[in-house]
Amino acid sequence: METLTLQREALTETYNDTENLINKTVYQFYKRYGGDFEELQAEANLIFIQIYNSYKKHRSRFSTWLCFCIWKGLLDCKNKLYRQTPKPIIDGNEEDIQIIEMLEDRKKHTFSSLELFDGIGDDAETVIRLIWNMPHDLPIKNGNHPCHIRASLRKYLRDAGWTWRRIKESFDEITELIND
Repeated sequence: METLTLQREALTETYNDTENLINKTVYQFYKRYGGDFEELQAEANLIFIQIYNSYKKHRSRFSTWLCFCIWKGLLDCKNKLYRQTPKPIIDGNEEDIQIIEMLEDRKKHTFSSLELFDGIGDDAETVIRLIWNMPHDLPIKNGNHPCHIRASLRKYLRDAGWTWRRIKESFDEITELIND
């Protein structure tokens, strides 16, 4: 009876020492995969109790083992819930089929570069097309890092007769378009 009390005390002390680590792991899992936070926390506490005696000191640190087991256990739990969730059954009526076809058409919609150019200025479009069809004779110093390519493009446009202001406005327009 005394050994059972000692084991329970050791388990409680270890839990108290690692409670913040457990909560941090649950929170990271929650941020990545979603779900009910309290249920995930309860599942993680159950996993802690289940794996407490499976730790092998010569393999890794306890904190590493604990985080790994909690993460894996929460993934298993999430997959189990997903498999148990009933999937909608299509009875074949015409309205349901039309809705499903409409959703599939939305999935098939792909990005078109022409949509990107909608409302963009001619100079910015020229720069984008220049980037997509990089001239073979464009000398790029110091490797293919984006800042070196950008500098080489600016020099290329300057040599083509563009003003510095025109180049800057074109690059600013492209940056604004990308960041929106």
